[in-house]
Amino acid sequence: MAWQNICGGSRKATLNLRKNGFVLRLDDSELNQVEKKMKSLGIKNREAFARKLLLDGYIVQIDTKPTADLVRLVKNATVNINQIAKRANESGGVYESDVLDLLSEVNRLVPLVVEAHRNVAVLGDL
Repeated sequence: MAWQNICGGSRKATLNLRKNGFVLRLDDSELNQVEKKMKSLGIKNREAFARKLLLDGYIVQIDTKPTADLVRLVKNATVNINQIAKRANESGGVYESDVLDLLSEVNRLVPLVVEAHRNVAVLGDL
């Protein structure tokens, strides 16, 4: 995870603002647990990880692949809508099969959008 995502700014600018240190001593087992959590979240900066946990109390890792898939599908649908609109403007009509294909695509998107909305609602409850 990028430094900006965790801390909200560049590392150099952030280090210049932070003048107070904090020492935390861990045994080998505790350090191993921290490193495993950091690795599972894709975080490499131990200081940023500790700061986030200390200030916010938790770190949420969001799998963005389903969202990326949804964005791709919506983009495909909008491209198809634009193509049909362009054809309608050029020829004054559209093919029924084009409209039915688009309707099928939109019907496939609706459950994905509903599921994405549910997931965001669950995150809001954290």
